[in-house]
Amino acid sequence: MDEQLVALYHRHVATAFDRNLRFAEFVAAKAGTSKPKFEVATAVLAFGPKLKFEAPLLGSYAHSNGSWLWAWSNRNLKLTLTNRALANVVKVVAGRLAAPALAHPGFSLEPLFGPELTKHAADVMGVILSRELDYSAYHVVVEEGHDSTILVQDKRLKVTEKKPLERIFAVFPQVLAALPVTDQKGALIEFASDFGLKSVSEPGTLTVVHGKRELNATFDTHDRLTKLEGADGAAELPKAKKPAKAKKK
Repeated sequence: MDEQLVALYHRHVATAFDRNLRFAEFVAAKAGTSKPKFEVATAVLAFGPKLKFEAPLLGSYAHSNGSWLWAWSNRNLKLTLTNRALANVVKVVAGRLAAPALAHPGFSLEPLFGPELTKHAADVMGVILSRELDYSAYHVVVEEGHDSTILVQDKRLKVTEKKPLERIFAVFPQVLAALPVTDQKGALIEFASDFGLKSVSEPGTLTVVHGKRELNATFDTHDRLTKLEGADGAAELPKAKKPAKAKKK
């Protein structure tokens, strides 16, 4: 595995998941249960007739061979100029991260991420690239034989969290229930850091501080979260599902 890319996934996974939750909440408030419709040629993701987002296609994960193909490497796709230009931006990121595989037109994912993360490849690539490229969120379209990752950019999705401890308390258990996270302690530290909060780490525990209030996490010997308490409550790590992936029609 590419340890740096796996670490980068853990660095961004909670914040990317949180932003996708906010994206889903925004869509539900504005468009109700309208099903998503994505047009590759215009790079527009629409929910109903009125709610639309700028959404370039990043690439696709093929179930049959566990490979990733960038959208601009797929000769069968007609992309917008902006979507095609995303190739150069990704290449810059690949160079900065010293991850040459990301600069290839397509590549096998398991050597980079291992078998467990590869099963969630569309999310893994969305987590890493949406955050490294500073997009508002990402969206996964499930089709026959492959999953496609779309990046979403919209200033309407920008929010300032007034209660960061409560947000972490509510969201982080959902992250662990929805996606594979092996470095759970590290992921929680980074999630708190993205809210501008400091964390105090001790063997088996982590305290996230916001003013005079604290959020306390307990971990087992493998740094897996066993208890999260504070922020006026205690979490028993409920099993929760991430926003459902939409099937393209």
